Amino acid sequence: MRTLGVALALLLAGSVQAGERFAINGDDCNSRNFSWDERQAFVEKEIIDGNGLRSLKASVDHAPVSVTGGNPGGYSIEACKAATSPEDLDAIRVTLAGGELRSTGPEGNRWTVTYRIRVPHGADIDLSTSHGPLSVKDVDGTVVVRSSNGPLSLKNVSGKVDAATTNGPVSLAGGSGDVKVQSNNGPLSIDLDGGSWQGGTLDASSKNGSLTVKVPRGYASGVSIESNGRGPISCRAEGCARFQETRGRSWDDDLEPRTIELGSGPAAVHISTMNGPITVKDE
Repeated sequence: MRTLGVALALLLAGSVQAGERFAINGDDCNSRNFSWDERQAFVEKEIIDGNGLRSLKASVDHAPVSVTGGNPGGYSIEACKAATSPEDLDAIRVTLAGGELRSTGPEGNRWTVTYRIRVPHGADIDLSTSHGPLSVKDVDGTVVVRSSNGPLSLKNVSGKVDAATTNGPVSLAGGSGDVKVQSNNGPLSIDLDGGSWQGGTLDASSKNGSLTVKVPRGYASGVSIESNGRGPISCRAEGCARFQETRGRSWDDDLEPRTIELGSGPAAVHISTMNGPITVKDE
């Protein structure tokens, strides 16, 4: 998944000294893609068979996690272990017990584990990350994801979805079902696709961050976008003009709640922001 291909520079937990930096510069589990202070790390890939699992839970710090759906073989985890010495690499342990994924390593030394997870249709996952990106793609089922101090990406995620971020951007593209997204202190981007929202409702909110919404022309579900607090609004989607004319003044000149209603049919998409600028557009 391309999310992991973006360079990631982190200060790792543990006994990392001031100024030491860890970087990931590619998708593959290869020493050329992992480094501490620009020195290549020692790495090892481990495949963990989760066949037979009914659910998966994990909490990961300072490392990327990507999840992809549609795996006919059930749950499968690719763990990429990295450390600054062969001895530390050998000491890293990744375990999967009772549906919970954990990693341990040498105390006081520099090491990390990144994960690429494949899940089946109807997956049940509960994942949290801190100081690292989390991406979920083409997953349907029950999805609970939490991210702090790192980006969260949701693409074509369907079913019952509960996603939240703190101090990091969140993006949602496509999807269906009952989906709830909350962003606190970070930008929120929503890209609606297809002809309408299917199988439930989307409830998304942002606080203290910008909001960008893309609504296709002719969208057959009602879309409500509400702004609370001061923040400029740029609305260039189909149907924006009539709301600008109705207000008769700039949308940027007061603190009253301002609402844009787009699309048609029953309201299935509810989006709100507090104290952040709004950009609404179509294709």
